[in-house]
Amino acid sequence: MARSDTAPDGSILDLFDSDLDHAVPPTSPSGPGGGGPGPGRPVDDDARRRRRKILALILALVMLVAGAVIGWYLLNRKPLTELPGTRVVDMPTYKTSIYGLEAPLGVAVAPDGSTIYASHGGATAGVKVFNRDGREVRSLEFPADEPYHVPVYLTVAPNGNLYVGDRAAGEVYLFTPEGDYIERFIPQDSAITFSPLGVAVAEDGTLYIADVASEEPKDHRILVFDANGLLLDTWGEGELNYPNQLFLEGGSLYATDGNNGRLVVFDAEGTRSTLVSTGVGSGDLGLPRGLGIDDRGRIFVVDSTDHMVRMYTKGAQLTDQPEFAGSFGDVGINDGEFMFPNGLDVDDRARIYITDRQNNRLQVWGF
Repeated sequence: MARSDTAPDGSILDLFDSDLDHAVPPTSPSGPGGGGPGPGRPVDDDARRRRRKILALILALVMLVAGAVIGWYLLNRKPLTELPGTRVVDMPTYKTSIYGLEAPLGVAVAPDGSTIYASHGGATAGVKVFNRDGREVRSLEFPADEPYHVPVYLTVAPNGNLYVGDRAAGEVYLFTPEGDYIERFIPQDSAITFSPLGVAVAEDGTLYIADVASEEPKDHRILVFDANGLLLDTWGEGELNYPNQLFLEGGSLYATDGNNGRLVVFDAEGTRSTLVSTGVGSGDLGLPRGLGIDDRGRIFVVDSTDHMVRMYTKGAQLTDQPEFAGSFGDVGINDGEFMFPNGLDVDDRARIYITDRQNNRLQVWGF
């Protein structure tokens, strides 16, 4: 009868042994009379034991070499070359919402996320201050000599002061980090007037104002003032149509060009380049409003009429078209959904703050 190729315990050595047994030349199964043990069986048993020992040694050596090869690979392996279109990009996820706001428009956050400022509309339009836990701390008090205020975008300057663009009053107001009123910005040339949307402040106090005072969009522009109120330059006249939020980085000024559906950037001399245009393709913009860039070079743009935020990765050069990474949010009233979002800011922890206008709240997203 043929022997089984496996032992009851499934031993791999028994499997090898079984294969070898069939290769051993047969010996006489019995003695001369065929009725008892024949000569040669002890020899077969000794040969089998030797072969088993040799096989065990070979198997141990194979496992040792395999382990060494695997260990070397784990220590010396390099990342696989990325195939086009296969890169997985981390996208932010919804964290929480801050309520108590009516039609919020703009948002600015202290770099460490400790203080959040949000402008809002409604019958008592103004700016509310929240702590990092989302608890309302106070409301800003604007000068009483202006009967009507519509604060839109706001920004935290490098020195910590808060700048607020008030479109209705035609003013830019300054507040302390705690929210106490300091003063209004006054140009040296009193003939200069503006209706501000976005504002941005450089380390040296240079102030950039997105001005939409003119009823003619061709006259919409960005005004550049020094720290003393002297007008240094005017950018974008005849090129912009309701420039909205501004973001300053490394001497370059990014702006959402609202009604042109574009993201643009100006270099230090005021030369404009279009980074993202309007359209219906992947990554194209509809009605861009809020804007922010984190310390990893990720650009976030609020697309208000598409009810989402689009994320891009900056190119190597200032004028390089950024790579579209994806969008987050959708239209609706649930957590993580938007109804005409507007303003945006990013803190040092890459937390993203977005005013959700028609849902009367401020959403916080993060990685």
